[in-house]
Amino acid sequence: MKTRNSALYALGLAAAITLGVSVTADAQGTRRTTRKRARSTQSIPVRKDVPQAAEVRRDTVMVTRVDTVTIRRTDTVTTTVMRYDTVTRMVYPPLQRLPGFFIGLGAGADIPMNNIRAVVKDGLAGQAQIGFFPGTSPLGLRSDATYGKLGARETDCRTCTSPKLFTVGGDVILRLPLDRRSWLNPTLYAFGGGGWSKFSDVDPRQTAVINGIRQPRFENKSGSYWDVGPGVDFGVGGLHLYAEGKYMTINATGGNIHLFPVFGGIKLY
Repeated sequence: MKTRNSALYALGLAAAITLGVSVTADAQGTRRTTRKRARSTQSIPVRKDVPQAAEVRRDTVMVTRVDTVTIRRTDTVTTTVMRYDTVTRMVYPPLQRLPGFFIGLGAGADIPMNNIRAVVKDGLAGQAQIGFFPGTSPLGLRSDATYGKLGARETDCRTCTSPKLFTVGGDVILRLPLDRRSWLNPTLYAFGGGGWSKFSDVDPRQTAVINGIRQPRFENKSGSYWDVGPGVDFGVGGLHLYAEGKYMTINATGGNIHLFPVFGGIKLY
């Protein structure tokens, strides 16, 4: 065993020595070759060739292109409709004033009615009135006074005197404006009330006897009365005018005396 290992060691050592000698010999050969290469001292001329300018080639190129384009487009159009409203502004004239406190002066006639027309006829009369409406209220109050006469009938009693009639009383008024924007400012009204009356200058012969029955006669005495009637107010040229009539019933001896006085005049507000 020992003899075989010794032989292997001897072979390995011999191989190593042989490899080292070979490598050393190669290195020495290379150094000798390098030393023997000589450098050249002759310069080698170098010529630089100048390139010639490249020939410029001009070509004229004409390109003709015909395109046929077909466009198909579908648009959805939304239409907005603008609406214009015409606003008409109505300008109305101002409302005409209604009377609050007022004074009236008028003239007219005392018109006898029913049986007393057999002994007297129409006569002239005058009126004064004063009244008040609270604001634009439809209800108001007034007092008035009248003075007039009833004419003697010439065919029945030519020499008789003409009876005189004086009244003073008060009424409640209900008014109804018709058109306060009109310059006329017409206002209808109705009234009713009563008061006191007095006849004077009555001739005893002015007593109606019809079919043997003595009719109400005039006497120089006082008596109560009641009245009711319509009227209208209106404006003309800045003036406030009125017209009215009233049915009067006067208490008298032998029955009632009926009259229908009518008046027209001016009112001061």
